[in-house]
Amino acid sequence: MKKAKTSSLSTSLTKATRIRVNKRSMVGLLTCLYLFFFSASTMAAEDISADAMLAMKPSERLLLDVRTVEEYTKAHIPTSVNIPLSEIEANLTRLSDFKNSPVVVYCRSGVRAGKAIALLEQEGFTNVLHLEGDMKGWEAQERQTNKLGN
Repeated sequence: MKKAKTSSLSTSLTKATRIRVNKRSMVGLLTCLYLFFFSASTMAAEDISADAMLAMKPSERLLLDVRTVEEYTKAHIPTSVNIPLSEIEANLTRLSDFKNSPVVVYCRSGVRAGKAIALLEQEGFTNVLHLEGDMKGWEAQERQTNKLGN
C-alpha cells in the first residue's frame, strides 16, 4: 500500500514539474515570437547606405529625421526635415506628397526610425527606406552635419 502512495506522489511531482517546464517553455516561445514579429513589423523597410542616399537628388526624396527638435537642433543631416516620431501621425497630410517617393528615415540609433517606418508603411507609403547606421553611423563616418542656433 505504501508503494502505491509513493508512486502516486512521484507521478504527481513529475506532472507538476512537467507543467512548470511547459510554462517556462511557453513563455520563452511566446517571447521569441513577439520579438520576431515586433522587429519584423518595425523594420520592414530596407536599409539604404549614406552614399546611396546622397546619390539621390534631394528634390526626388525626403530625408526624414524623427528625433526630437532638441536633437535635431544640435546636429542633423543636411537636407533633412525634422518631424519627431511623436508628431508623425499629425503630419501625415504634410507628408502625403511623398507617398510614392523615396522616404529615407533616420533617428539616433534606429528604434524610433523603425516605429516611424512601420507607421508610414501602414499609412500606405510605398517606398520607405531606413538610413543605415542612423545619426550615430553618419557621425561615426565624420560626415557633414548642420546645426541650428548656437
